[in-house]
Amino acid sequence: MAAYPSLQVASLIANICNQKGYHWNNTKIQKLLYCCYGCFLAAFSERLCDEYPRAWQYGPVFPKVFNHIHKQRPFPVVPLNIHLPPEKNTFLEEVVSVFGSYNAVPLSDWTHRPGSPWYTVVHEIGNGELGDFIPDDIIKTYFSENIVKESNDETPDN
Repeated sequence: MAAYPSLQVASLIANICNQKGYHWNNTKIQKLLYCCYGCFLAAFSERLCDEYPRAWQYGPVFPKVFNHIHKQRPFPVVPLNIHLPPEKNTFLEEVVSVFGSYNAVPLSDWTHRPGSPWYTVVHEIGNGELGDFIPDDIIKTYFSENIVKESNDETPDN
């Protein structure tokens, strides 16, 4: 599968938030996009969007999406041109349902925890440098071991 444009994925996330009554802003969309990106990598071994997250001060950020929202308020929530298979669309809705109930501050704090991909890039690989790409292999491993695995362990079949 080809990765989708990050702005379209962000728009999908904003639409899901609107449907569920979750407040969102630029920071929260960034964190939800990161959660969807990581969960998608862990569950399907595929990149969700064509943009890689970078380690910024307040956690992982997708710069194209950040700049778009920052420059064009309000964020244009438009129907998407992407056509995910139904099971993948449902998967993303579930990810947003889980993480979308939190506001931006706890989500940002969560991305800064020791052992997280952001923390690893900033404090272990980059020696405190911000702006570096967060590699997919680090994201996939973290989400596989800490998020998607935990979700699967809670299913009635296990």
